[in-house]
Amino acid sequence: MTTSGEATARVPRQQTAEEPTEVDPIQREVELVASWLMEAEETGKRLSGAEVARRLEVSPKTGQRRVLDAQTYLEEQRRQQGRAHLRSVGSSS
Repeated sequence: MTTSGEATARVPRQQTAEEPTEVDPIQREVELVASWLMEAEETGKRLSGAEVARRLEVSPKTGQRRVLDAQTYLEEQRRQQGRAHLRSVGSSS
C-alpha cells in the first residue's frame, strides 16, 4: 500500500430545499415548552421548571433551562413578528 501524501477532505453535504431537515431534539423541546408557556400565559398561570421537568421527564435543572430557552425563543419570535408587521405596513404605503 502506497500513500501519495495527499490528504482527502470531506466536504459537508449541503441540504437542498427538497430534503427534510431534522429538528434538533433540544430545539423541539424548547418549542414544545414555548407552547406550554403561551398556554400558561393565556390562563394566567406560571409554568415552573419543575413542572417542565416532570412533563419532559428530565432533571429539574434541565427543566429550568428549557423554560429559560423557551422564554428567549418566544421573545425572538415576537420580535420577528413585530418587524414583519412594521415591514408590511411600511411597504403598503
